[in-house]
Amino acid sequence: MAAFIEKSGFSVVSLIIPQARLHNCLDQILSQWPYKVIQFDCRGTMIREHWFQAFLPTMNPECEYLQLLVCDKDLSAFVQFCIEVNDLHLPGAGAIFSTQCSYFSTNSASNLLADKSQTQDQALQNTSAISLKNNLYALYALVQSGRTDNAIKAAMQAGSHGPIVYFVEGRGTRDRVAWLKITKKPYEEVVMVLVEDIDRERVKEALVSAGRINTLGGGIVFEIAIEHGLVNLPTSISNKSRLASNQQITAAVDQLMGNTDWRDTRSIATLLDKSQRSKEQKNTPKSSSLCALIPRKHAEEFLDYILSIGIPGANVIYTKLFSGDDDQNAKHLNIHHELVQIRMVLPSERCENFRAQLQEFVSTQNYSNLTIYAIPVQGVARYKLKPRENSKSAVYRGSSSIAD
Repeated sequence: MAAFIEKSGFSVVSLIIPQARLHNCLDQILSQWPYKVIQFDCRGTMIREHWFQAFLPTMNPECEYLQLLVCDKDLSAFVQFCIEVNDLHLPGAGAIFSTQCSYFSTNSASNLLADKSQTQDQALQNTSAISLKNNLYALYALVQSGRTDNAIKAAMQAGSHGPIVYFVEGRGTRDRVAWLKITKKPYEEVVMVLVEDIDRERVKEALVSAGRINTLGGGIVFEIAIEHGLVNLPTSISNKSRLASNQQITAAVDQLMGNTDWRDTRSIATLLDKSQRSKEQKNTPKSSSLCALIPRKHAEEFLDYILSIGIPGANVIYTKLFSGDDDQNAKHLNIHHELVQIRMVLPSERCENFRAQLQEFVSTQNYSNLTIYAIPVQGVARYKLKPRENSKSAVYRGSSSIAD
């Protein structure tokens, strides 16, 4: 088994596209780039632009969530390539965004990515680069499955793009106590919303309130700053008689104005009326999202060890790893093996200690093909146990029976 090798200068690229575009997207990426692709299923959110839309359930088109670890020197060209292949500049086509890793290490011999740089400059010579946004944030809300619809509607009313939802398995307090496992649901859901900076606080407060995050076992909400991204997720459906939907009109005005500040009609009210809850969320300590990619056969032992060393909780996503065929003339794709993505949100000062313990455990158990990376996280909101105030000593207020 190879030892862990630390690397720098890598970013996590997330790509969300309709299910019908998956095969062509994978074929184009794997045939022209040296990177491997992690894929799992998700669903979008769409509403109707009518007065009775509140009485109808939301529509959930099937989408695919792709993740890649890309060298920073290839990042710009790769993002533009994905936009071209998937027509992400069109309304409702999908989204792509990148976040730089603060830490990356792997003990994989084949590796989840290639060290060599193969920037595809020739593929972009005849097209102008599409401008990307640098004021985006990705908000992740881990909520119980019965509260997902309320969280989705609240986020959209607060100004978010169409939320993306996918299933995860949660590991935490109930897994530490055997008799509590009977009260645990088999899965939970993650609601991911992409928002501009001006809408971030409103959307986050809406997720916390509608998802009941501030209750015991209610979940967690955290945000990740996006370096560069382009969001055109489907959000609404209009009447066929209309030439354009509200989403298309808004996107056109954004392009003409060059920014999204014109949409913030409540900016003055927001500055004058900040609740105590939003102030507490801003003052939260720095955190990190520690992610581990591990073969599925080792997942259960690895998760048991995570809980045993004091990590408060983790969520598990079952993914597939795609890579190009060794035969360059082949037209099909290979699935080498299934991976489990384990995400833990930890305080930054404790992240390094936990990471060292996990790497030591992997070396002891002789696991291979494992990758660990970390992403800076801010604005973590979760249930906090408030210390109980000392009750005052009881005072007897009846009449005294003591005689003079």
